[in-house]
Amino acid sequence: MKKQPTEVNNAITENKSWLFVLPTDSLQGSEYIVKTVCSYLVNNDLGRCYVIILSKKSGMGWQDLEDNATIHYLPFDRYFIGLFFLLPFLILKRTIRPDYSFSSQTLINGSLGLAKRMRILRSTKVIARESNSIFKLLKGFKLKVYHLFYKLGYKGTSLVICQTDLMKAQLMESLPKMSTRLNIHTIPNPFDLDNVSKGLKDIPDVLRGKKYIVAAGRLAPVKGFDLLINAFERLGKIDPDLHLVILGEGDERPQLEDLIHTKKLTGRVHLQGYVSNVYPYFREAHMCVLSSLLEGFPNVLLQMMSQNERVVATTSAGDIDKIPGLSLCTPGDQIALEEAMLSSLEENPGSQRRALFDDYLKKRSKENFYHEILRLIG
Repeated sequence: MKKQPTEVNNAITENKSWLFVLPTDSLQGSEYIVKTVCSYLVNNDLGRCYVIILSKKSGMGWQDLEDNATIHYLPFDRYFIGLFFLLPFLILKRTIRPDYSFSSQTLINGSLGLAKRMRILRSTKVIARESNSIFKLLKGFKLKVYHLFYKLGYKGTSLVICQTDLMKAQLMESLPKMSTRLNIHTIPNPFDLDNVSKGLKDIPDVLRGKKYIVAAGRLAPVKGFDLLINAFERLGKIDPDLHLVILGEGDERPQLEDLIHTKKLTGRVHLQGYVSNVYPYFREAHMCVLSSLLEGFPNVLLQMMSQNERVVATTSAGDIDKIPGLSLCTPGDQIALEEAMLSSLEENPGSQRRALFDDYLKKRSKENFYHEILRLIG
């Protein structure tokens, strides 16, 4: 059952339409945030929603909204191909003329901003959320491509959202001339508490009864899973019953499998693959770990905090060090990660940490995120 529309800013949002554009229907990282905003609008009758996914349907990520939002999947295996068809698609689909657009991937943000500058989205207010500190994460030709999309499209945006003040400072430093003309603001990521209540299911039989540490994310070097596996080797010698579970899929799987084999950890380190519902894994874990080298702001950290009192995190993004109750360590430092994990395993966090985490998560509501956007966009 849909909720009644929120009264605050209702006059502003009445009969407004929104366009959401994503690379894939996978709900990892920034895609999860985009769906969170769309779900909030749909569930509160705050506007008509159009969704364009730049690649083929590959999962069930958006199935629950298909009856209440207009969702278009482009017929491509790779989203990068779909990106080149986005503007022609918008020209042909004359029914899609939204009041607002919301996206969270630099190439898509730039394309929508360019569509606004070309008057394809003539009256649309383009909202671009930064998914990561691109100028710290990328280099070489790929960075040049992303920089081009910043130059071509970001002048057409009405609001640029950064997840932390650090990310905002890094963006403004990297685009000194352009940033003075952009409406750039920090809005912390929303957390979908409603989604948590729907996700409390059982873990797979293969893990039931095991004492395990869990991490989650794309299998990529920036996530630091190689350091985590190396750190786990020491912990595993201290506690032979301990396992490590890594949720996620990506190009680094072969290298991580080789590392597991080399360290003789086969059967104790589990690369579980992509998991649509991470909450039961986090809930049943003895400890959750974020081992990333660099993040915009890791949504998975908030998901971990919602389920578990033992959470170790690298300070891989701005404001992580401001979260109460976390066990923190320096990114890329295997020894520091080992020590933080070992210390967390030995402690008894108790109910006080649960209260700290719950209070922090409540401040990151979908409603607060939505109304902050409306306030800043004018």
